[in-house]
Amino acid sequence: MKNYILLFCFLLVGSVAVAQQKALYSQYMTNYFLLNPAVAGVEKDWNIKAGYRNQWTGFDGAPQTYYLSAETALFKRSIGRRAKPYHGAGGYVYTDKTGPISQTGLLLSYAYHVPLNRTLFLSSGVFAGVQQYKFDENKIHLADGSNERDPVTQQGSINAFMPDLSVGTYLHSEEFFVGASLFQVLGNKINKNKEIEDPARLSRHLFVSGGYNFDVNRNITVTPSVLLKYVSPAPIQADINVRGEYHFTKRRKTVYDDMVWAGISYRTQDAVVGLIGVQFKEQYRLSYTYDITVSPMRHHSAGSHEIVLGFRMP
Repeated sequence: MKNYILLFCFLLVGSVAVAQQKALYSQYMTNYFLLNPAVAGVEKDWNIKAGYRNQWTGFDGAPQTYYLSAETALFKRSIGRRAKPYHGAGGYVYTDKTGPISQTGLLLSYAYHVPLNRTLFLSSGVFAGVQQYKFDENKIHLADGSNERDPVTQQGSINAFMPDLSVGTYLHSEEFFVGASLFQVLGNKINKNKEIEDPARLSRHLFVSGGYNFDVNRNITVTPSVLLKYVSPAPIQADINVRGEYHFTKRRKTVYDDMVWAGISYRTQDAVVGLIGVQFKEQYRLSYTYDITVSPMRHHSAGSHEIVLGFRMP
């Protein structure tokens, strides 16, 4: 078991420039803000969410992620039947740990939403902040004491602070959404040691998402969606999702209704994901996902767990 996690971490560190460095989430269907700064303010209210992900349960040194996010709309108003542009703002803090590697960040966001008609908006947004990248060489033990000769471990431990910038755009209405975002735009060097010919960098990550809300009846909405993820030179990874909501209401559905939801997702080359959740007292949310690993990692893992607590405040 330890050999597998050691190999995994070694490959992750040794190919920082090509590996996916951003934390993996299965709960983004309940918090697209994590993947696109232009989402800030889409739901108009304050949305505060805290999440925890334990990936590959039972795997020594497997990834663990914690985050706290908040976002809202600012100065939103309309005149008669004509919608007006408005602003969105927010931010989140996170920590992502995998074996000897940890990444901690603080990002603030701003978004500007422009109406294309009364119900359709196009927004653009930015995340700006700082990221800390840490690599602890003391957690890597290679055979025959070869740490000093290996190009990854011979540079020693790393504790780097770097500015971080991400951008996104989002087309949204009550019926559908389409978005694209690019994370770690600056591509900063992680290790600035001049003796290293090809230093590791923060890789740029592209996310493209889209979905449509089908109203089955007054109480039920079904939302198929897709998320595409790309970081060079890895292959494109796709999440294919469907989620259903049941609103406890006798009137027209709104985001404030008490509701329950469930969904399923398939992440190519990785996992099948089950999602359940509930909103109660019109403002509290609790959701949970379980990933059934289908990649070769399934022989050494009991799957992945993720839980999110949310609070909506008008």
